[in-house]
Amino acid sequence: MNSFLLKEFKKKQFFLKKLNQIHILVKNIALEKIYFDLKDRKVEAFYYKKDNKKRPGIVFLHDISGIVPNLQKTAELLMEEGFHVLLPNLYSEMGPSKYCVRMVFEEFARNNEAGGNEPLNEVLEILDHFKAFPEVDNNQLGMIGQCLTGGFILHAAIREEVKAPIVFHHSFGRNDSGFPAGCAGLVKNQIQGHYVYVDPFIPSHRLKKLEKQLGDKFEKNMYFLPHGIPHFFFNTSEGKKAFKKMVSFLKKSLKPS
Repeated sequence: MNSFLLKEFKKKQFFLKKLNQIHILVKNIALEKIYFDLKDRKVEAFYYKKDNKKRPGIVFLHDISGIVPNLQKTAELLMEEGFHVLLPNLYSEMGPSKYCVRMVFEEFARNNEAGGNEPLNEVLEILDHFKAFPEVDNNQLGMIGQCLTGGFILHAAIREEVKAPIVFHHSFGRNDSGFPAGCAGLVKNQIQGHYVYVDPFIPSHRLKKLEKQLGDKFEKNMYFLPHGIPHFFFNTSEGKKAFKKMVSFLKKSLKPS
């Protein structure tokens, strides 16, 4: 792992340490901390359950920072818009360093291939558990991924039930567009993409290739922000614009009541 990633891990460690200690009350709503037994490990998640009514569900994936307060605030606001929202901790039982090392050395990290990569399979396994919840409309699902987890969303868009796939600057899948050409034709629903004008992790030539692959299945939005758009949702005008576009896309695609 390079020095930049290690630096980022250390910077965010204190947030992750707090994760195991909190039971949050937001506006008198108790957030549930739940666990999924996956094939090879147990993954914890925060569940922002609006109520017991049947509603569209959203799986909201964190980036390299893990689950930090601004992502929790985003999940809460999405819940208030009428969605059940799941915020899984992908670092569960592994820690950020081990998880990201695995991501880097998986074939997935090099070309984002669909078959046989463990991190992608785990994310789709979490989605399958979530859509089995009785209050979640299993045919009206959204998924949001960013940077480290953005490539997962491109693959999730192949599934018919994922009506609102949203990707913020997918940084993994280092060949070409970061999405296999053979998969692009299988995308079922429009993908909403959010990117920044200057981004060392996904340069413009890769983004242009993705646009060409997906055609009218891809909605591109560009911002004058650093890499890490969701971290700027609430403190910059460009971030607020991105948040508003994301919510509008979710409502249009999933139609919560």
